[in-house]
Amino acid sequence: MLGKILVCNTIPLPTQAEAEADLKATCISAWGDSLDFYWEFYTPEAYKIARYIYNLFVGRNPGPRGFDILPHYKTKFWNALLTISSIPRGRFTTYGELARAINTSPRATGNYAARNPYPLIIPCHRVVRSDMRLGGYSYGPIIKASLLMNEGVTVNLDTGKVDPSKLIRAEELIKLRKVLKIVGYE
Repeated sequence: MLGKILVCNTIPLPTQAEAEADLKATCISAWGDSLDFYWEFYTPEAYKIARYIYNLFVGRNPGPRGFDILPHYKTKFWNALLTISSIPRGRFTTYGELARAINTSPRATGNYAARNPYPLIIPCHRVVRSDMRLGGYSYGPIIKASLLMNEGVTVNLDTGKVDPSKLIRAEELIKLRKVLKIVGYE
């Protein structure tokens, strides 16, 4: 029997109603209508996950994750998310570099990032356009810029571009994924 496993999350939002609506939309976007979700808001496990996500949101190192997330049944989608999860804090990649690392198209990687059921835990905000502009983010460009800046990436707020000195190329992404496999993260 499986223990409790996180199947989706949201970022901190102004109200519980907004968070619940966003959470439901995020789950359906990633998983479809096929899963029955059990919402737990006021348990020690939920509090621990919320604290972890909050620390990520404000730019603090949250420490070890300490909970499981449900792997996605679509292997290309999950492969993209695992590769995104290998991008360290303070660094970023482009949709094109991510696509080269996982042998798909930049458009597909953008679609995978847009359907990420684990925002912040799997840091899709660390993927930008090839022209170094921020690109899309479910919670908007201001939140994406703020998250990147909290992690040490320089963002020009006038142009919406990131400093390319922190860019991770496809070859490095592939190496980072191998490291994650070796240490048992996947």
